[in-house]
Amino acid sequence: MSDPQDGPLLLAPSVTASTGSSNKQALKVTALTLLATLLIAGQAFTTYMLFNQKERLSTLESHSVRLEELGRRASVMRSPMKMALPMNSLPLLMDEAVPEKKAPSTPAPKKELTPCQQEAAGLVHVPLRSYKPSCDENGDYEAQQCWQAANKCWCVDKSGAMLRDSMVDGPADCGKAKEVGALE
Repeated sequence: MSDPQDGPLLLAPSVTASTGSSNKQALKVTALTLLATLLIAGQAFTTYMLFNQKERLSTLESHSVRLEELGRRASVMRSPMKMALPMNSLPLLMDEAVPEKKAPSTPAPKKELTPCQQEAAGLVHVPLRSYKPSCDENGDYEAQQCWQAANKCWCVDKSGAMLRDSMVDGPADCGKAKEVGALE
């Protein structure tokens, strides 16, 4: 009998029933043919899509080149743009940006200033920017202290120590804290 590789690929049904190897060979050929057909169809579809999109691709390429050119020109001809600042930080910036002009004063009689008065006059550094404490007529800290730039208020004792859990948005109720005995 002849070698299965030398014979024809497809045999008559009576012959294929007797030999199983020719049936396998026919399946292999069919699979390879189907695969080749799919690959050729895929390449044809890709080529078709590229030709349809050729105009758009060339337009995108020309826009890209134009943007690169404009970018190079802009960086050479212009100075950097100013960034916009949020309005809620404006009061904080204004305190540092505008130096206070101190008017020449006549020598006043020397009087010892309390710590509150020193902080309010700007003679002592205060950790909060643009915050000036409120002092009473004796020079002690008032019960309620407020930082207007942040709209925060809190209660303090006469020495200026903040009372625990008293910071709120807006005015603080320090009279209530006094009634509870948190002050003094």
